[in-house]
Amino acid sequence: MKNIQTAFRAWPAGLRILSYVVAGVVAIALVGGSAALSYATFLAPPLHRATVARCHHDFTAKNARETCVGGDVAKAKSLEHTYLAEQRKQEKIERCQDDYSDASAAILCEVDKTAQADAAQKKADAAAAAAEKKATEGQSYDNPYPAGTKASMQSTNRLDGSVVTYTEWITGYDANWTGYDSYEAPDAGMKYIAFIVNVQATDAGVDAGTLAYDASFTDPNGTVYSHADAQYGASNQMPQVTLGAGQQASGIVVFEVPISVTGGVATFGDGSVFEALQ
Repeated sequence: MKNIQTAFRAWPAGLRILSYVVAGVVAIALVGGSAALSYATFLAPPLHRATVARCHHDFTAKNARETCVGGDVAKAKSLEHTYLAEQRKQEKIERCQDDYSDASAAILCEVDKTAQADAAQKKADAAAAAAEKKATEGQSYDNPYPAGTKASMQSTNRLDGSVVTYTEWITGYDANWTGYDSYEAPDAGMKYIAFIVNVQATDAGVDAGTLAYDASFTDPNGTVYSHADAQYGASNQMPQVTLGAGQQASGIVVFEVPISVTGGVATFGDGSVFEALQ
């Protein structure tokens, strides 16, 4: 060892200084490497986990969390703000769609125009109700066709089993028919009402007299009345004829009802078509 020291002192001064510098650099490198290894091994993982936990606690959006973990907190906040704004917007859209079935009303709701949205929904509901009523018009006592509406129907009660199509409608409603003779006067507290049944054959073979007899009358209380015998003495009753294709016949039908009855509903054929009588 003494010989090495003696030999080292024999080196030129510049070389000895250089050797000291090199040794110092090596020492620093060794210490730094050891420190870096210690940080990477022991300190970095807990710090990273703590950063991840904090970012997941502070931010909801995935991209905001990832940006926070990467160290750019300001950008993470901006991303989180955008995400939350979109969330609120989507929640409002879903709420408005739940509250309003009409698309235009829902759009008005989304921009906080509640009064306009309510009005738009009310209008849409009214239109839908009118369309539904129109679609089922003539199919029930509560929703009859207007008097005079021509309804296409079929006759199936035929001996040969064939089906013929025809059009039937009502005209000339009389709420106090007096075309009877003295022997056919209505009972006390009663009166006659009458209307004209019109039949036009689409197919040949339509029995006009049978179809007129199938017409009935229902008053506002729901009471259904049968034909009165007085109609058979009327001069303009439905003729007992079989119509050819395109031919038409008309005739009166009469019903005895309470004096208080002023209007009601006429029912055709199989009871599936109704016309209002007033």
